[in-house]
Amino acid sequence: MSSDWASYERAWAQDPDHRPRSAHMPAIIAEADRAVATFLVNLARDYDAILSSEAHRAPAETRVISAEQESDLAVYPNAWDPHRTSEQDGDGAQRCVDAPHSSTSHAWRQLYDSLCFIQAPMVRCSKPAFRQVCRAWETRMSYTHMLMAESFVKSPHARHAEFARYEGEDRLVAQLAAKSGPDAAQAALLLRPYCDGVDLNCGCPQRWAMKEGIGAALIERPEQVADMVRSIRNAMPAGDTAETRARKGAESSNCTATAPTFFPCAVKMRIQDDLRRSIDFARQCEAAGVSWLTVHGRTPACHPSAAVHFEAVKLIRENVSVPVVLNGGVTDVSTAMEAALRTGCGGLMSANGLLDNPSMFYCGASRASMEAEMSFEKRPWEWPLERCGPVSPPAETTVTGHSSGASSPVRPVSLLWAPERTAADAALVRYTVPDMWQATVTPREVISDFMRAAIRTDLMVPTTVQQVLRMARLYVSPAERNHLALLRSNLSVLRALQEVGLYVESGHIACD
Repeated sequence: MSSDWASYERAWAQDPDHRPRSAHMPAIIAEADRAVATFLVNLARDYDAILSSEAHRAPAETRVISAEQESDLAVYPNAWDPHRTSEQDGDGAQRCVDAPHSSTSHAWRQLYDSLCFIQAPMVRCSKPAFRQVCRAWETRMSYTHMLMAESFVKSPHARHAEFARYEGEDRLVAQLAAKSGPDAAQAALLLRPYCDGVDLNCGCPQRWAMKEGIGAALIERPEQVADMVRSIRNAMPAGDTAETRARKGAESSNCTATAPTFFPCAVKMRIQDDLRRSIDFARQCEAAGVSWLTVHGRTPACHPSAAVHFEAVKLIRENVSVPVVLNGGVTDVSTAMEAALRTGCGGLMSANGLLDNPSMFYCGASRASMEAEMSFEKRPWEWPLERCGPVSPPAETTVTGHSSGASSPVRPVSLLWAPERTAADAALVRYTVPDMWQATVTPREVISDFMRAAIRTDLMVPTTVQQVLRMARLYVSPAERNHLALLRSNLSVLRALQEVGLYVESGHIACD
């Protein structure tokens, strides 16, 4: 290690914002995986019982529901009908059978609460303000944007410009783009006091990244990635491994309390056309000591909107023993649960879904409780398509939010899924979760929280405007979008949002 780099490290480590880590993230993801596995076992066990009892089901008993559920039932008359069936037209028609609400709703909610939702690394977007808003609305872990390891090590200006965190932030993973073990190890040592882990980017499909030999180009070189993982693990100070802590704990009970916290190293990858090579890549990373793998279920050549290969992610997960996080195809509560069930992954990462609505993982126990925290200024489904894009009108009657004259696009969560379904099955089992609700449009409280976080963290104005326009895309007109794009300070953006009725004092991030 050169003396120049050692001086950079000392200067960086003297930052007063140093803090100890408080979370063991691989254990959090592994716990979510176990919850999904347990749920799948119970669901498969109940599947045959549901189908066998459907043929001779007794008449539905009178159900006692609360006043709040009765209000929801008036708006969504089918939400609490556990015995509803429907015929699907066409060749190979299958009968849809609803699983009993009383026996499944609590389990579904318990499963959802056990999942580990992760905010993905996004270029120019994964800044402290956005991470804080996502964490305030049920995201459990956050990633920084991709940091170039070589420049991060060599330049203190690059470190202070590229890496920052908000006050009290935890469960933060710094993503690194590196081509060599020494660069990756030195960058990890610099980041170690300020985040909870590092992630090697082996999934970025951008042309410039692949031309530089980083990102998705690395999935063709598993030996190089394994060497970087080993370099990071070996560079950590003595005592920073589970084995050392266990050995010290056997010698003295006091040593365990003072031992440094384990510093994980993860790898984010994409699948390849030949899944055998993807499995080999994952196994080599596991052998090198990776803490968990994040698998994007698309190949580097796939379009961002292409279908996610859940079966490929499941196959990789079944061939390694470390936790596997799914990336891709998670856009709301329903797709999150579907992805968890189809892949067995308890860790779920989202990028575009959170950019559109940072509260996409926030799920309430009833429509009334959701509306008590959220408000919506306009009715986007009544606007012309050329203004807001393709927005389908809701099938159910709209409900009124707590703000005057507002419409609340809060919808019940439901799934249509059957475990281990084969072509011989005569019916599909519909699992409806009427006591879980989600917002399909970004609430005003979330936009307001983001503005408060942007001002506190001094987020660059172009980034603020870019993300506000994406969150508020269904609220603002083209003229209002043009006006916001011309503003040159975060306070001006806040005042403009107040003028159009999109800023409120309530939210999960308090006003100063």
